[in-house]
Amino acid sequence: MTDDNFISPENLEAGMEMQVRVEREFAKIDLAAQKLSEKYKEYADLQSFVSYLQGLEKMFTQAKIEKMGSSRLKEELVRNEIHFFADDSGLDEKVFATIRDDFGLAMFTIEQIEETCEKLLAKYPDCADCHDFILYLKKISLLFLEAQRERWDVQVIKENLWQARMEKLSADGQPELKILEKIRQEFEMLLGEK
Repeated sequence: MTDDNFISPENLEAGMEMQVRVEREFAKIDLAAQKLSEKYKEYADLQSFVSYLQGLEKMFTQAKIEKMGSSRLKEELVRNEIHFFADDSGLDEKVFATIRDDFGLAMFTIEQIEETCEKLLAKYPDCADCHDFILYLKKISLLFLEAQRERWDVQVIKENLWQARMEKLSADGQPELKILEKIRQEFEMLLGEK
C-alpha cells in the first residue's frame, strides 16, 4: 500500500530549490522597485505604477520558474488586477471578484468573449469602475486567445499588459506616457533584462 501524500526526498529538494530561486528573483525585483520608489517618491501615480511593475514582474517570474500554464497565469493576473482595481476605485474586491466569476475565464472564441462582455456591461450600467474592469477582462481574454493562436512568448504578453496599464494611467495626460515608459525601461535595466 502506497501513501499518496508521501513526498520523495528528490521532489522535496527540487521544491526547496525552486522556492529559493523564486525568493532570490523576488529580492532582485523588490530591490529594483525600491530604488524606483525612492527616485519617484513624491509622485503618488508613479508609485502605484512601480508597484504594478513589481507585482507583474513577480507573477511572470514565478510563472517562468514554476512552468505555470497560461490558464493559471491568466487567473493569477486577474486576481492581481482585482487588487489594483479595488485600490484605485475604493470599491470592495468582492465586487470585482463577482464580475470575474460572472465573466468566466475559459473562453475559446472572440464571439464568446464579446458576448459575455456585453452582458456584463449591461448588468452594471451605473458603475464606471466595473465597466473598466469588464473591459480589462475582455482585453486580457483576447490577449491570451491571440497569444495561444500565435504561439507568443510570455514576454509579449507582459509587454502588452505593461502598455495597456501605461495607456490607462496616462489617459488624461497625467502622468505622461513617456514618463511611464521611462520608468518601465529603468525597471528593466535595474533587473538586468536589457
